[in-house]
Amino acid sequence: MLNNDRSTMFRSGKGEESSPLRHLLPRLFPILLVLLTVVLLCGTPANAQLAGKGEIKGTVTDPSGAVVPEATVVATSTSRGLKFTTKSSSSGDFSVSALDPDIYTLTVTATGLSTTTQENIHVNALEVANVNVSMKVGSEAETVTVTAAPPALETSNAALGATMENDMYSALPIQMGAYGQPDQRRATDFAFLMPGVQGNNTNGNATTNTGIVNGSGSRGAVSAVYIDGIPFVRAGGNGDPRYVWTAISVDAVDQFQVQTAGYSAIYEGQGIQNYAIKQGGIKYHGSVYYFFRNTALDTWGFFGAVPNPVTGVVAKPTEHSHEYGIALSGPLVPVGSLKDKLFFFGNYNGFRYSSQTPTSLTFPTAAQQAGNFAGLVSGGIFDPTTQAACTAHSTDGPCRYRYGYIGGSAAGSRGNPVLSGQPVDVIPSSEFSQIALKLQSYLPSGIGTSAQNNFNSPNSTGLTNWSTTNRIDYAFTSKDTLTLVAAIGRQASSNPTGQTTAGRNVGPVPYNYGQVFAPKTAVGVIEETHIFSPHLINQFKWGYARYNGPTFQSNQVPVYAATAQGLTGLPAGPASQAFPIVTFAGTNAPTNWAGQGPNITLAENYTLLNNVQWNVGKHSFTFGGQIAWLQYNVTPNTGGSSPLTMANAVTETAAINKSSNSSPAYAATSNTGYSYASFLIGQIDKGSLTQNLVQQFNSRFRAISPYVQDNWKVNEKLTLDLGLRWDYFPTLLDAHDNMSFFSPTLANPITGTNGALQFAGTGSGTCNCRTPVNNYFKNFGPRIGLAYQVDPKTVIRSSYGIMFTHGNAVGGGGSTAGLAGNSLGFSASPSFSANGQLLSTFPLTGTNSAFPSFAPAAGRAVGPAFGTGYTTTSGYTGTPSTVSYYDPYLGSRAPEYVNWTLGFQHQWTNALTSSITYVGSQGHFLPADASNARGFWANQLDPKYLSLGTALNSAGTSACAANGLTCPSGFTTGQQLNVALRPFPFQGVTDQFAYVSNSNYNALQVTLNMRATHGLTFMANYTWSRSIDDGGTFRTGYDIPAAFSGDGQFHKADSIERSVSTSNQPQHIVITGVWDMPFGRSMLNNSGWERAIFGGYKLSTIYQAYSGSPLAITGATCNANPAQITCMPSYNPSFAGPARINGSWGHGVTRTNYKDTTNPGSFFINSNAFVYAPAYTFGNNPRTAPYNIYGPGNYNLDLSLRRSFGLHLGESSRLNLQADLYNVTNHTQFTVASTVWSPTTTSFGQVSGTQANGRRSAQLHARIEF
Repeated sequence: MLNNDRSTMFRSGKGEESSPLRHLLPRLFPILLVLLTVVLLCGTPANAQLAGKGEIKGTVTDPSGAVVPEATVVATSTSRGLKFTTKSSSSGDFSVSALDPDIYTLTVTATGLSTTTQENIHVNALEVANVNVSMKVGSEAETVTVTAAPPALETSNAALGATMENDMYSALPIQMGAYGQPDQRRATDFAFLMPGVQGNNTNGNATTNTGIVNGSGSRGAVSAVYIDGIPFVRAGGNGDPRYVWTAISVDAVDQFQVQTAGYSAIYEGQGIQNYAIKQGGIKYHGSVYYFFRNTALDTWGFFGAVPNPVTGVVAKPTEHSHEYGIALSGPLVPVGSLKDKLFFFGNYNGFRYSSQTPTSLTFPTAAQQAGNFAGLVSGGIFDPTTQAACTAHSTDGPCRYRYGYIGGSAAGSRGNPVLSGQPVDVIPSSEFSQIALKLQSYLPSGIGTSAQNNFNSPNSTGLTNWSTTNRIDYAFTSKDTLTLVAAIGRQASSNPTGQTTAGRNVGPVPYNYGQVFAPKTAVGVIEETHIFSPHLINQFKWGYARYNGPTFQSNQVPVYAATAQGLTGLPAGPASQAFPIVTFAGTNAPTNWAGQGPNITLAENYTLLNNVQWNVGKHSFTFGGQIAWLQYNVTPNTGGSSPLTMANAVTETAAINKSSNSSPAYAATSNTGYSYASFLIGQIDKGSLTQNLVQQFNSRFRAISPYVQDNWKVNEKLTLDLGLRWDYFPTLLDAHDNMSFFSPTLANPITGTNGALQFAGTGSGTCNCRTPVNNYFKNFGPRIGLAYQVDPKTVIRSSYGIMFTHGNAVGGGGSTAGLAGNSLGFSASPSFSANGQLLSTFPLTGTNSAFPSFAPAAGRAVGPAFGTGYTTTSGYTGTPSTVSYYDPYLGSRAPEYVNWTLGFQHQWTNALTSSITYVGSQGHFLPADASNARGFWANQLDPKYLSLGTALNSAGTSACAANGLTCPSGFTTGQQLNVALRPFPFQGVTDQFAYVSNSNYNALQVTLNMRATHGLTFMANYTWSRSIDDGGTFRTGYDIPAAFSGDGQFHKADSIERSVSTSNQPQHIVITGVWDMPFGRSMLNNSGWERAIFGGYKLSTIYQAYSGSPLAITGATCNANPAQITCMPSYNPSFAGPARINGSWGHGVTRTNYKDTTNPGSFFINSNAFVYAPAYTFGNNPRTAPYNIYGPGNYNLDLSLRRSFGLHLGESSRLNLQADLYNVTNHTQFTVASTVWSPTTTSFGQVSGTQANGRRSAQLHARIEF
């Protein structure tokens, strides 16, 4: 069975359910590319760049068009005055590399020819500026100067992507609180404006996820994030931008690049983002700035102008944001020779945010605190202390007396209750738990008398963030340059932080949920570039990044400690030092008390890379490699334990009767009992906590990636980029081997069968290994690119590449908990629930206040039997513990993407270019949104057993014999047959490495770029695409027989789930533009007053429009099918009408009737289109977009208007006043209230009361520059 399933596992990694063309195209594409190259050979060299650097390359010719060898070429930085010298080769080609982003002037001299100077060469990181120099006959003393910028045509590479230079980047409206996240302006948000990048990923948001690149699967987070050419990724997940935006402000970033395909082997990941840090020059420059947002500047939004449910007042949500900072750059030493060699840049950025969202809570009323529950529960509350007496006096089974009643003189039904003369449903104070009284003693004043929503909380929240970024550049010789970058940032929330998640307490401490966070980030880069000769350069980089994300508990102070409340027997840490978490269940229950436990996640990155660039003949080689030491340290419970949780239920104060079940022996009567009454008398339904034997788990990951890149100028028209990268991504390890997992081959001493808990490490109970996952050594990623210049204005560009990414996968790297999520046996989680008589086993009555004793965690000493359940052996009869299976093969596979492109670029003017590119991408070994893609290893019931029908629900091993099956020996008689037939019935096995998902993407990407011309700069991107994957949810991880499939067809495992991605956006348009208005200069400039009034204006804009994404329709409660994991409805065979109804999403609804179930116009999906599949079959709807149902699309227009005033304090001093307006048209993007279908669901297909996009809002900005 194991071998058969493993063959399926290997097959699933590549996914069979596809057309032959889909398989054939990525395999044939490199062959076609080579053939195309051979054809073009019958017909300028781009050089393999150094990491994070730019380059100028070109050819020097004389007036006849002949090449000029041995010409001296000098590139001069206009901001720093640094000169970089080289000579043209025998073929007239030259390359000036290792250039930082800047504007350069190129000077070329040659014997017998006039000196030629080309100005305004914009050099960007990761890119090549192509400058061909045509010299004139004359003396070297004569100079010919070209001031117009050289053409922007990309003639030397096939990289797909874009750069946003500082002039545009700094002028566009960038918002505090963008994407609904209350943070400062973030440079990383701009990445979503680039072609091929989407932000509708299913995992995380723009704060933590760089998004989806070229249809890379619905989860996103596959891009590598670079700072000045060095990658900073987290072992806990790739594509995380927090190393950038938390420590490096918008005003510290000079420019950034996004490349999605065809890039050099120097770079890793599916798509790359590079952020170039600003640097100083020969002149001093600085700025002081302030950004301001306030509720008063915003509109109401579609759902805003309604009374607050707490205050009853129509008021906008309160929000205040302030961002401010200072930047300064220039020579570090203002005099002497160092003035032209040593430069600095520094920036400090601060951010303050505050908001209030008034929220109603339910606290126990004064009457309830005094024990008076009269009229609260129709059936009354009952005294558990009378259980023995009432049962002894009862003629019809167990019972309790209701408060206010006692037993009559004779035995009778229900103990023959009669009134006692005491108030009914009022608990006498003599029964109060002193612990409960202490815990309720901090309740605030102002609690109303209503049973629900009786306390109003302002629910305030705030942030205090700051960051500082500093850079030093030192050209200490003509051949050596040293760069140092240091950035530090801190975020800090208010204490406590406001909450928006339903059910969390936002009242005063200690009842508040209690979340407080204060992450700290540090980033450092050291770079040394040495020029051995103009043709041989070495680049060394070392980078360090640290993100320390502690979460604190505001209730963990001595006065609120559990021990201060009188509780004893608790372990050290939050269990004894923090206010307990108290939960309440049942009708009209109070809001839970507390809830947040302290924890720490600490991610660290040490990366070293070295590149050697060697230019020889028509080739430019780069030989290099990088080593990354990644650490991910997780402390699940700071202090060694979780807060004590005391769960309260109605059952301890409910009426009881005999249960038909063996356990619990008694059953509670409905409409009786109240959870706060149970708490008040100390009848805790369940007490639990976690004590950690190992407080910190230390994940370690060391990736090694050597590579070689050759940029080969084949002839004057054709350039080839040829590269190979080998990514050695070993599996994640724990520094101390603190890891446990499920071994399918280890004998279980309790069951006598294979399948038991095993530990990493050496000695008894271990695998004598550090991990059961093998290392994979075949991550070879070829990169092929070509650029063929058809004519002076047109270039054909094509590429093929295989990229690997180690985030979100590889031996545990996809877990936000690191290896702490696989630590069964390293912590004890004692839990003491009510017994069969529905009485507490952790009662806080009388003088008893001790948490029951328990066996602490023993780690590897617990042995292989630990966690086993559902047996007839004492101590192993309960529910099995969850344990992860580590697949030796799939656990080692990194997500793999095969990318190919073919397109052309055309230059319309010297500044205007367009490109049209077909982009294809196919991904394999991708993590899915769900972890049950493989039925066997996810411990699911195989659908082949569905033929047993209702017998699957039969309990006990006798059901096996009755159906001709063999049940596992020792299986409990209390569990159903469908559990006994699972692959591992005695364990709670989960599939840790279900990395078998695949993605497929095909797109036409069109880009139009114009450099500054007559003051106008813009970039327009259009993408027409289709993305397909099988990485969402799963009905089952097995093959589905035709008899049970719902559509009469056989489906290979997971093939039925292959459909358009939840992130599929068929149409996506982005336009960004900056217009430096001519008024006051070339227009309306006849007089001083005209120039004063109309001059100095700059207008910028961001416009986005995109279609909606497919909806994943699931079922609420399907008919019986124990083999089913995700409930999927079926197409209704009797349905003939359109499934999408009533026009566009939200059409015709108002803020008061959008959820009116009596209004047919408030529904946008026809519920009659679906039915439930018959019992013991699967629904036949596709995973996404049944009836081609897509969610709402959106468009958005942001505008910014800036006015500059000269301050006459220096050459470039000025005051900028700016107003940004977001969502100018105040367009509403509705959200779908529910995609969970059932015949009775009222919200299915309606819009919710939450607006997906931001309402129209404004931001003001003032800046002084010099």
